[in-house]
Amino acid sequence: MIDYLVTGEFSQIQSRVYIILAMWVVMVMAVCMDLWAGVDSARTRGEKINSGGFRRTIGKLGDYWRIQVMALIFDVIGSCIPWYEYPYASMIVTAAIVLIEGRSVWENERAKKGNVAKLPAAIRDIINCTTAKSAEELLKKIKELDDGQKAT
Repeated sequence: MIDYLVTGEFSQIQSRVYIILAMWVVMVMAVCMDLWAGVDSARTRGEKINSGGFRRTIGKLGDYWRIQVMALIFDVIGSCIPWYEYPYASMIVTAAIVLIEGRSVWENERAKKGNVAKLPAAIRDIINCTTAKSAEELLKKIKELDDGQKAT
């Protein structure tokens, strides 16, 4: 880095800055994908969507931003070492964040396809049981579903 300051050649520094900015954009995209998956999963399960998830997402972005700044500081220190060509710390931290958010997206997809998503329809069926015969039919359906799950 000292050579860059003496010679005035900042092209190496520019490429590092672009890589770091790209890592930050990737981080924001991963967090937004998680928010999108969470909202989609909540809609599928029939849950009420409020601003709580958005507030948690903003808080998560702030937490990740602080971690990224620490990686940036490490990269600045590393740029004084001749073999430290790229912002490795920023790339590693971004990869870890993408893995964390990817797992969260995967969990949201599993929840969306699970039996919990069918719960509001089951509750509606229970409420609609107005006669003993309709209640018996519903119990029969539940028993069939339970037997089907035990067989698998």
